[in-house]
Amino acid sequence: MDLARILDVVDSLAPWGLAEEWDNVGLIVGRRTREVTSVAVALDLRAAVIDAARTHGDQAILVHHPPIFPSMSSVTDTQPQAELILRAAEAGIAVIAAHTNLDSAVGGLNDIMAELLGITDAQPLVPNVQNPAAGLGRVGISSETHLGGLLGRFDGELRGPMTTTGGTDQPVGLLACCTGSGGSFIELARDAGIETYVTSDLKYHDADRARGMTLINIPHGQIEAYALARWVPVLSRTLSECRVVAHMSDVDTDPWQLPRPKML
Repeated sequence: MDLARILDVVDSLAPWGLAEEWDNVGLIVGRRTREVTSVAVALDLRAAVIDAARTHGDQAILVHHPPIFPSMSSVTDTQPQAELILRAAEAGIAVIAAHTNLDSAVGGLNDIMAELLGITDAQPLVPNVQNPAAGLGRVGISSETHLGGLLGRFDGELRGPMTTTGGTDQPVGLLACCTGSGGSFIELARDAGIETYVTSDLKYHDADRARGMTLINIPHGQIEAYALARWVPVLSRTLSECRVVAHMSDVDTDPWQLPRPKML
């Protein structure tokens, strides 16, 4: 199966047209005529991801975070991200990015996050203009009625740490979530009557902007890696019809790690 058809399969699951206009999705490195039998999926493009893909025999890597963003003026070994592009090209490994299109897609990362939070009948927080069933973030009612139970749904799934502006006995109410950095939607969520909002990369004064709406701040890389790993079987089943294997890379690309306790 050539790379062009791989792109078509990804488009069928997470349409390129759902990507935000500022985003950089699609084929980043490679020839569309390249024959592909195995695809690795990773949150980020790292040297270890490329090396693991080469060892595994993968001809393509699908990443969530675009390795060229917003742009590059040159591709040399003087810049870390450009060096990764060179490394992939020299290894003959194509690189595809599915970012905000995969966040927005029906059955994509936001739907998977909503499912983790126990939200039923989730609707987009920011509906896509062309396809209102898709869009960034999700809103709905969780099966968990209090914050303690909602936070407990992350146990065994994310390492943490997680922080919140509410107490564990506080009612959850109308719940919204957004994968990645969703701080820009705080006012929108508050004005829409959201009572609890779960996202990543929140800042100190975001609590003031929330004006009483409970915030839960979760690690960006951890929630997206969780959701991506649960989306890969969908990609795998679709590609298997064309005798192409898709698998989640076992390389942890998250640069933020919990400090290890000092050994005595």
